[in-house]
Amino acid sequence: MKILIFNSLYSPNIVGGAEKSTQLLAEGLKTKGWQPVIVTTADHKETGEVNGIKVYYLKTPNLYWICDAKKQPAYKKPIWHIIDAYNPFIKKSLTQIIEKEKPAVIHTNNLTGISVAIWKIAQENKIPIVHTIRDHYLLCPKTTMYKNNKNCKHQCWDCKLLSMPKKKLSDKINVVGISKFILDKHLKFGYFNHANIKTYIYNPINNIKKIQLWQNQENNVFTFGYIGLLAPSKGIEYLLRHFIQMDLKKARLMIFGRGITPTYEKHLKDHYQKDNIIFMGFKRTEEIYPLLDVVVVPSLWEEPFGRIVPEAYVYGIPVIVSKRGGLPEIVDEGITGYIFNPDQENDFEEKLKLFLEDKELLNRLSKNCLEKAQEFRVDMVVEKYIDVYKQVVK
Repeated sequence: MKILIFNSLYSPNIVGGAEKSTQLLAEGLKTKGWQPVIVTTADHKETGEVNGIKVYYLKTPNLYWICDAKKQPAYKKPIWHIIDAYNPFIKKSLTQIIEKEKPAVIHTNNLTGISVAIWKIAQENKIPIVHTIRDHYLLCPKTTMYKNNKNCKHQCWDCKLLSMPKKKLSDKINVVGISKFILDKHLKFGYFNHANIKTYIYNPINNIKKIQLWQNQENNVFTFGYIGLLAPSKGIEYLLRHFIQMDLKKARLMIFGRGITPTYEKHLKDHYQKDNIIFMGFKRTEEIYPLLDVVVVPSLWEEPFGRIVPEAYVYGIPVIVSKRGGLPEIVDEGITGYIFNPDQENDFEEKLKLFLEDKELLNRLSKNCLEKAQEFRVDMVVEKYIDVYKQVVK
């Protein structure tokens, strides 16, 4: 069965977890005997192949390509978002692909740059649709619903206006959230009201290999780690500020990742200097985890999933995560890690101290993390999507 998969970006244009998860799903489908075909955006038009999977790269019919957004003048951005709310200019190229490929199912993911116009085209061609919610794009053009260092409880007037075609067209679209949180949030705002399928499937991670547990307490120093984009919404300054205030003598913090801008990265390094805080820059996954005892995910925005968490589990590493978005769903409290409330005084500090005061806690939780990692295996996630596809083509 042929599945036409849409996502804003695809390899080699990988920016974050959505691209990784979509690629893992597509390649997993291929191993199961299905025929995935990818449609994505690029700065040029091309048909290519990635790991044996056909990929259509479409030149964005808008003012600029999404990966060039940061370089654009401010006046262009509102116009870009107005067009992207429902982009009529993309209809011809998408229709040509659909007519050529004749898919049994159209599976949409992140739609920034493509727009929900694909839903209308699919409906006109009577092709079943499955949509995976991977961010807040349908509710907020910036995809985060995070403004002025706060999570938006309601849509701003401009977000509501730009989301009108998205909400209207979503009504009967079969939907899968990457967490229960992100699914429920969209349902609460009135999206996907009459969908036949409303479910959630967690993101997959790379095939899990048996990894020997280790204790990384070098010279009896416990190592906490932060991995990902260095941005205010990710809670990096919250983490640095509280870690410094604790003044820990036998613990260190390693920071992996690049700043949202070079200026912001320099600000962090200048303002949070301490001997036991080490900025490591960008490293490959396999270089990072062997250095860490516990991974901290201090997101302040309502992150839909949090890919870092199951990745840490693969290495038998417990986590400490914020009580935000979908993060608490994938942590078994006291078993694979701990959840802290950023709004509750001293809660974060208490969770860190648990590991420092109980020398056996790390080993106990590490074994649980390896078991928990099995829930995110690619083959299991792929089977869940196949079940959804089979339901919509009945």
